[in-house]
Amino acid sequence: MLRRAESTVADGGLIRVCNGDIELAVETLGRPDAPPIIFLHGFPEHRGAWRKVAQHLAEDYRCLLPDLRGYGESSRPASVEAYRIDALIGDVDALVSACGGRKPMFAGHDWGGALAWWYAAAHGDRLDRLVIANAPHPAIFQQRLIDDPEQRAASGYIDRLRAPGAADALMEGGPKGLWDRMFAANPVFDEAARAEYLSAWSRPEAMDRMLNWYRASPFVLPETDGAPVPEWAEGTAMHVDLPVLILWGMADRVFLPHLLDGLDTVAPGNRIARFADIGHAIIHEIPAQLADAIKEFAES
Repeated sequence: MLRRAESTVADGGLIRVCNGDIELAVETLGRPDAPPIIFLHGFPEHRGAWRKVAQHLAEDYRCLLPDLRGYGESSRPASVEAYRIDALIGDVDALVSACGGRKPMFAGHDWGGALAWWYAAAHGDRLDRLVIANAPHPAIFQQRLIDDPEQRAASGYIDRLRAPGAADALMEGGPKGLWDRMFAANPVFDEAARAEYLSAWSRPEAMDRMLNWYRASPFVLPETDGAPVPEWAEGTAMHVDLPVLILWGMADRVFLPHLLDGLDTVAPGNRIARFADIGHAIIHEIPAQLADAIKEFAES
């Protein structure tokens, strides 16, 4: 179900896409009749995370930037169960249906990239192609959490974000405190971005709902090597038969570069663009370069 909201944004409009009782706020840029790209953001962001990339593409594509479930102006159900992967896939499927029968391209970063991988493995026939920015294939990520102590240490934040009191700890000092700790030191974020993030984080129970993505996720972080791999991540699980462009900032300290190893076994149609000295915030740091890479990929 799709309906247009009263509010608008500079280059397009805000629409509402519904998946049952869940309503997603979706910013749109570009011509309605152009090929669609759906941009999926990560934690703890909002629909504007991909905007600078989308603005470079809006002349040739219809860009849809949703606030994902639990974020921004979209629905924020309270229960952890409401954030299981199947529920999130349902939201994304509603976004695909909103493209009017045209197969969209997905572009996902961080958690949005993980969700894009999951959707492509389950419903790849509904997509044109896939763009992933610093988001490992979930099965490969789970395998490295089990057999790679370095990646397991880098991912220790996952259990910390699942722990009781995590939302209060993150929001110590309020939204401004979180901004100062997470983003203020990065010069790519301007005052307009700051205002948007503070607004998104100021919504009732916003951080608690965002953290439900971590609480509901199937990722297992064992204390030592040797734990069994969950069935969902075994072998070549979650195979993706689509053209896939991987955009990877090699200075990412959250997702280490060797998470790119083994992609041919689960996504044989992949190509990788590596960016030296670029970190996890790749979509903010080099939006024009990413847009150029996406456009070249889409036209290949």
